[in-house]
Amino acid sequence: MGISLKTTIADLFVDGNWRLPPPRSESMLQLHIFFTTLGLTETEDRYEWIVNDKPSSRYSTSEIYRKLRDREETVPWASIVWIGRGIPRHNFLTWLFVLNRCPTRDRLIGWGLQTDGACLLCNQAAESRDHLFYLCPYSWGIWVEISRRCHLQPLRNWDQTLLSMQTLQGNKTAKKLTLLCWQSTIYWVWQERNKRLHNNQYRSQDAVIKLITRQITDRISGYRFDSPIISSRYMQLCLSTAS
Repeated sequence: MGISLKTTIADLFVDGNWRLPPPRSESMLQLHIFFTTLGLTETEDRYEWIVNDKPSSRYSTSEIYRKLRDREETVPWASIVWIGRGIPRHNFLTWLFVLNRCPTRDRLIGWGLQTDGACLLCNQAAESRDHLFYLCPYSWGIWVEISRRCHLQPLRNWDQTLLSMQTLQGNKTAKKLTLLCWQSTIYWVWQERNKRLHNNQYRSQDAVIKLITRQITDRISGYRFDSPIISSRYMQLCLSTAS
């Protein structure tokens, strides 16, 4: 229309009249005619957002995001990955492993990279997601102890473990604590793997178990700011299973 991007409505509507550039086409002429039917009031301007044909004076990033993104069916493992009040970096890493998108050595070799394929934790087999969780004797020893504390039957197969997390029995508090421990185990096993790869530093299974225990305890302690009662329940359960 020949109007600068920096032009305001006040620049175009002066003394009750529209001051528009001369129309250069029939469609622009029709638009000018339409503008003459519009009048401006002295009331204060306000923004109005329309999402799914519902007007609102409040902008919601989440609603806009849901509108723009492609909708997919909810996967059955969503609730055990994106757990409420979980540890975000644990949630994210677990999600990557569920999708098998972490750069394990079998995937690096599959991408054409020249690298040693042996597991950095046990050096007894090729490194893959399924080997790390929990065919590897190093990670298996950690998972056995964490499972014992959660009163859970440990499984060495990744898919079976994933299914067992989806079908946990017991009350809500116990299930939540088990999921926190499971995700923390995944996180610290992967951290240990990376520590050995990049820093050539090694930790014992007991040291990793202590890291998992401390992080879960710290996370539960953080709940007390929002809900002291919930925090107390988790802490009592955590302490009762730690021995």
